[in-house]
Amino acid sequence: MEIKKKTSFVLFYLCWFLSWVAKGFDLAQKPRITLNAEDEIPFFRKYSLGGHHSRVELLQGPSNSTVYVGVDGELILIDFKAHKRTQIALKYNVTLLHRHPKAQSLLVCGTNGEPLCSTVSMDVMNSSAPVSAKGIAPFGVDEQAPSLFIEDELYTTANYEKSGGRIGIRRWNVGLMGGIWSNQENTHDLRYVALAWSGPREDQLQDKVYAFVLEKNRDASWAAELWIPLVTQICKMDRGGPKNCLQKSWTSHLRARLSCGVPDRKLYFSRLVDVTILHAERWNESRVYALFNDGWNMSAVCIYTLGDIDRVFATSSFKGLSGQVPDPRPGMCVTDSTKLPRDVLKMMMERLEMEEWVKPVGDRPLIISRHQYTHIEADSVMAVDGTQHRVLFLALEDGRIHKVLEAMGRFFIIAELKLFQQKTVIHNMLLQNETKKLYVSNSTEVLEVDLHACKNYGTQCEDCIQARDPYCGWDTALMTCTAASSGTIQDVKHGHFRSCRGLAQSSALHASPLVTEVPLKAAHFLNCPMRSGHAKYNWYYNDHPQGCVHTEKDCLLLIKTMGPEHDGKYECKASEGGYEKTVSLAQLRTAGKAAGLAPPLAGAVCLLSCFTFFL
Repeated sequence: MEIKKKTSFVLFYLCWFLSWVAKGFDLAQKPRITLNAEDEIPFFRKYSLGGHHSRVELLQGPSNSTVYVGVDGELILIDFKAHKRTQIALKYNVTLLHRHPKAQSLLVCGTNGEPLCSTVSMDVMNSSAPVSAKGIAPFGVDEQAPSLFIEDELYTTANYEKSGGRIGIRRWNVGLMGGIWSNQENTHDLRYVALAWSGPREDQLQDKVYAFVLEKNRDASWAAELWIPLVTQICKMDRGGPKNCLQKSWTSHLRARLSCGVPDRKLYFSRLVDVTILHAERWNESRVYALFNDGWNMSAVCIYTLGDIDRVFATSSFKGLSGQVPDPRPGMCVTDSTKLPRDVLKMMMERLEMEEWVKPVGDRPLIISRHQYTHIEADSVMAVDGTQHRVLFLALEDGRIHKVLEAMGRFFIIAELKLFQQKTVIHNMLLQNETKKLYVSNSTEVLEVDLHACKNYGTQCEDCIQARDPYCGWDTALMTCTAASSGTIQDVKHGHFRSCRGLAQSSALHASPLVTEVPLKAAHFLNCPMRSGHAKYNWYYNDHPQGCVHTEKDCLLLIKTMGPEHDGKYECKASEGGYEKTVSLAQLRTAGKAAGLAPPLAGAVCLLSCFTFFL
């Protein structure tokens, strides 16, 4: 009976999913263009790490175009502009990299079976002797334990015991506030995904640290999700409780459930994978981009604001609480937490959870995709007209990256970046906001992606505008797609080609193509590259449509048996957003009887060539 229930559920989900795709939801969106590592115009630089590494950590270097890379037994400073590297040997595999906020030094931690930390001078790359780092760095390279430096305070989430059982958010005794340990530790039930700071606020007393967490679901029924996504809060000014209650433990630790899904379609995402924060001038408008997966190899991106998260913690009722809420409200940031009333401290010893869930902006995901995404980064880009646009970078499980525009509550996949020659697993991504460079690492190399590399979008103004890339614009003087500036034109919101009307155009094609002679009765095919995944392609013979056979990258026109009736002009056109352009031109002429190969054999060879395009 249990198996029948599960089978019925799977079939129901599959039928629903296919019907949803058929309705043309955002699921069906494809990247508009694919940029490959072998493109003629390079848009990235690579640096080999030498060998295969189990973990690769990235940190912005002391200057532009430099990045620190922590790997197995080594810390490397790579300068992509000067094509050089500086490195020091370490006695552990790096799992944590931080720049000390108030010193010209790095905190570098890792493991050799036991967690260790060193201080590394940024000027001369000298390392201090390693010291024990239990609770700061993980015991193994596979453990994800996010950490955060706030001013001179270090917050960590690593397991304190090698055998497990003591995981939680901690503040280490390196600043004025003193060390605090979590009073809610259980490594078997929790997985920390990210830490974020809400501040600085106008009232610094209200500054908070938020942790994004996965907790194992206590509901063991077959339909229940295995993990539950949560956001937790602690007050930055929390000093712990008095000596007899919660001393050196958090007195402001609250939990709230994250909602991500489409309830009316019974679609929910609960496996939190990655989180990135896009900070705004006003703290409450800062956006949390959370990446989720489900059990069906689908992904979703939900957006939350720090203001909405803060409101839930400040106003929601407490789950399971039937009595009166004490004063001050549990979880509220106070001047001296060691003087909190007994009834407040007693409540804070429990796992206090909010009744209300934190809902995403728009009450639904920004993105629902059939792709399995693994990492997310976000950037804010100012367009030519002064409008701020947000761009996401989503790593796929095979090493590709989707560059995605968030616009008016919807998403548009600007481009798919194929950075690696073969399928690979991306270890990390790092966005340099000032230079607009994206650093991407796998186990063997680090790549620097120039987000202002725009020429691969095409040679015409319309190609550049329809890309809708806020990093790029059409230079009317140089007649090229280049980094956006006051001298370029854009239409990021709509990508409409009308912006190019009246502008001079470059001649990408010859008006009179060279004549190709084809043997009589031979098979022949014409190839038209499909650059845009959003355009419709078609071949025309003497201005009459001929249809198109689509492969992954090309639009093919097959002439099974060449004859005089096929002589003439062939033109492949792409139509997108009301704009039509010629992509390929050909002029064919019958050359007489086939020489060498007999006509059937020649046709078979060509058909075999065509068939390879589908493999």
